[in-house]
Amino acid sequence: MYSILPFILILLSLAVIIFVIIRKFPQLSLLDVESIPEVKMDRKKEEILRKKVEEKMAGFGKRQEKFWRPLFQKLRELQLVFRKYVGRVQKIVLDSERKLKKRRTTTAEAKAGAVTLLKEAEVAVEQKDWELAEKKYIEAIRLDPKSQDAYFGLGNAYLEKSELEDAEEAFTYLTRLNPQHDGGLVKLAEIAEERGNIEKAIEYYEKSLMVEDSKATRFIKIAELMLSIDKFDTAQEAVKQAVELEPQNPKYLDMLVEVSIKCGDKQTAEDAFQRLRMVNPENQKLEVLKDRVEKIA
Repeated sequence: MYSILPFILILLSLAVIIFVIIRKFPQLSLLDVESIPEVKMDRKKEEILRKKVEEKMAGFGKRQEKFWRPLFQKLRELQLVFRKYVGRVQKIVLDSERKLKKRRTTTAEAKAGAVTLLKEAEVAVEQKDWELAEKKYIEAIRLDPKSQDAYFGLGNAYLEKSELEDAEEAFTYLTRLNPQHDGGLVKLAEIAEERGNIEKAIEYYEKSLMVEDSKATRFIKIAELMLSIDKFDTAQEAVKQAVELEPQNPKYLDMLVEVSIKCGDKQTAEDAFQRLRMVNPENQKLEVLKDRVEKIA
């Protein structure tokens, strides 16, 4: 009994406390915290601080806007200029493409027309109608100014008409278009020779050999021209080249013997004579050549 009493007293005390709190709770809930002076002061400070921050941010935003606005304006202007420039470039490119396409079409048609005229010129050449051939070649050149066949044909037509100056002009222009045009170089050499300009003729023949060095006749031609101006040593070298290309040619061996005698080259003359004797034993000049070779000092 005595041991329970303290416990009962504690319970009663708690009950009284709870009863008092429950009775006062409505009043506590109605208490306006905002009306407390300390709370009011804190709230006011917070409001002032917030307004200051907002004012600073607004001022910063205005300053930033003032700073960046000219830059953005410049960027917009540059963008506009760039767009206009791109537009002009695109227009130029499109115009160039259209012109190039048109030019290609025109060029293709012109070349086709030039080919037709060249065929007509060939017919005129077969008929030896040099006036008509000249006309057709000139018309072909007008359509295709870089037609090598047209210039070569025109030059030959002028040669047939004995118009050397016009022929030379045509072949000269041809070799400008193509410095390695073998036929054009040979024709210029022939014209120079006909005019008596031997050294110029030799020069053109030598250029032709740089293009095509397997033609023995070119070396023989150079040798003949060299002999005509008494350049025997150079002539001998040219004949040697021809004999190297055609070692069984009796005409070239005979010429090598002759030019070697002029050069006083007994060894080469004897070798060439023996080869000539083997290739053409019926040659009526053998005895005469033998005597001349033996007389070389």
